[in-house]
Amino acid sequence: MKNIFYKLMTFTLIVSLTTGCIKKVNDWPIDKSHDRLFTPLTFALSKANATSVELSYTQSISANKYVFEFSKDSLEFKNIVKTVEILADTLTPFAPSTTPTKVLYHTTFDDLDGTTGYSVRMKCVDTTTGLESNYSELYFKTLAEQLFTGSEVSTDHIRVSWTPTDSVTNITVYNNSTSEQLQDINLTAADKQAGTLDITGLSAGTNYKIVIYKNDVVRGTLVLKTTGLQGAIIIPVNPGDDIPTLISGAIAQGKPNVTLLFKGGQTYNLGTLILPAGLSNISFTGENSVDGKDGAPATVNISEARLTDAIFGKMIFENLILVGGTSNYLINIATDNVQVEQYDFVNCIISNYRSVTRVQNKIVNVGQININNSILQNIGGYGVLNIAGSSITLDSIKLTNNTIINSATQIMDVRTVVKTIAVNNNTVYNQSVSLNQFILFDNATHEPITFQAANNIISGTNNGAQMKAFSLTYTGSFAGSYRTNEMTMSQDFPDITIFNGPATDIFTDPENGDFTLKAGSGFGGIGTAGDPRWWQ
Repeated sequence: MKNIFYKLMTFTLIVSLTTGCIKKVNDWPIDKSHDRLFTPLTFALSKANATSVELSYTQSISANKYVFEFSKDSLEFKNIVKTVEILADTLTPFAPSTTPTKVLYHTTFDDLDGTTGYSVRMKCVDTTTGLESNYSELYFKTLAEQLFTGSEVSTDHIRVSWTPTDSVTNITVYNNSTSEQLQDINLTAADKQAGTLDITGLSAGTNYKIVIYKNDVVRGTLVLKTTGLQGAIIIPVNPGDDIPTLISGAIAQGKPNVTLLFKGGQTYNLGTLILPAGLSNISFTGENSVDGKDGAPATVNISEARLTDAIFGKMIFENLILVGGTSNYLINIATDNVQVEQYDFVNCIISNYRSVTRVQNKIVNVGQININNSILQNIGGYGVLNIAGSSITLDSIKLTNNTIINSATQIMDVRTVVKTIAVNNNTVYNQSVSLNQFILFDNATHEPITFQAANNIISGTNNGAQMKAFSLTYTGSFAGSYRTNEMTMSQDFPDITIFNGPATDIFTDPENGDFTLKAGSGFGGIGTAGDPRWWQ
């Protein structure tokens, strides 16, 4: 028994000694510098706008506050210009998840400067324990801001408007060709409150760049061209004046470039106007009766503007209401060996012509025909443009940012090879008359070298008649354009998008000429398609 007792005592002693010698190898002290919250799995740029940014980030466990700091540098954070603290219990998940660290938030931060580089960093905070995460950082650049909301252009001044705000300081005017600074105008308190400024002392027919600033931050930019011809004599016209005599007097003085200035709110009855020999370039330019929305343009009743000389530069019609007769062609080239550099129709309302520009099948060379930012109504029979034969040489046709209402037969009749045809951002509504086709090509050999037809809206019932996109099979793309489904097509527009509804679903009051796009209509072209004047 004694042996057993001694053996038991010996075993107990060994176990005790062994246990007392075990070292706690993992029992380390805590380094306070590493006692912090985990950084989020995601911290990313979702979308940068002109004056705001949307950031995307995931939840941090135990954080009840997120702190964002913005600096105008490249991840240096030497100039913190904005700090935002957001409580976790005020956030709504953008993308919920059953895994807490994958819950995604989107937050928008406003009141940033446009065209500016920002660094932003975020840390997560537990205000109960005082623990914080490391910073997550990224760099982004805001888009260019456009504070300007409108403009009115004249021969010697431009009136600009913007969203009224105190956060603007000055407007600077530059020559757009040379970038030379021409004027720097400090904005008064009254200017800022009104949100408008009349910039005077400008030259006709000149491109200007106009920039509105908040100190050195660009808040909006416009590039605008004053009306009239650059370097031309400006002749004010009164109703009843003998225009050929006025022009001949300028030519006799050695001034063959003429801007005819028509007064807003007046009506001029010109009939067929035969322009005298010796004229090089002419602009028919209207100025509104007053600046602002109440200003009325001049109305010019004109059957035809006819050249005398066979070689001519530019003929421009701008800021006018032009009214013809249903058998009239505003431009009608009917003789051989005529050469014209350019026809421009800008910001006009044109109505009741058989065709706006007709070139008969003669030996004729025309550089450009441009119709821009205009409203055309009741143009019928021969098409807005009628290029009538293969003897004609024509570089380009461009219809851009127009509203075309109730045209008959076709928009264009083209019977020669045109290097470029561009039909972009037009709102077309045909309801009470019918188009046979949108564009007539008389045969495949007269298809254009380059064809563009983007961001148009083609709508209306076409008076119940079927319509073709083209008179013959042609693959010219209308990608980015839309057509309402009320129109019956015998040959549809290549690559066009069909809107499942009539014109009244997307326009405010098309029957009475209001083509403002309705918000909430489900129309996918809001802000991109059609005449921009109708965008909200």
